[in-house]
Amino acid sequence: MEAFVGLALVAIGVAIFVALVRRTNRKGAALMAQSKPWEAHKPQPLSSAQRKRLELGSASPSPSDQPVRRAPDHTAAPSRAMRTGWRLGEVAFTYEDSVGDVTYRTVTVHSVTATYLKGECHDRQAERTFKIERIIGDVVDLDTGEILRPRSLARHFA
Repeated sequence: MEAFVGLALVAIGVAIFVALVRRTNRKGAALMAQSKPWEAHKPQPLSSAQRKRLELGSASPSPSDQPVRRAPDHTAAPSRAMRTGWRLGEVAFTYEDSVGDVTYRTVTVHSVTATYLKGECHDRQAERTFKIERIIGDVVDLDTGEILRPRSLARHFA
């Protein structure tokens, strides 16, 4: 008789466990059926008109306030990253170099650390290394349209 009671208690315990697992699986399936919350807030890529407005600026500041665009430098030999097409993404930003010249740069990113961004500068047609602390304002990811803080570049491209 004691064995029968013990067996009945084990059977009841297993039945409760199975019921709880099924209930949890139904709740999980219901959550997965809903749209994923992280995709609801996913930024949309910019249209070409929006990109032009970002490059030109929505307001028309005086010419002295505009970043300088320099002529491409075709003397540099292409790096291995440029030859093989290795890229993490494409970004645009305003940059102040060590001399104090402010330029607008579009860069195909090859690598990013907490201190430096390395990539192919479209203005110079050569691989350049940019110090992240010299980036002025925000950085625009041209692939996704996201606007990023310079300090978050390493996390974004990791």
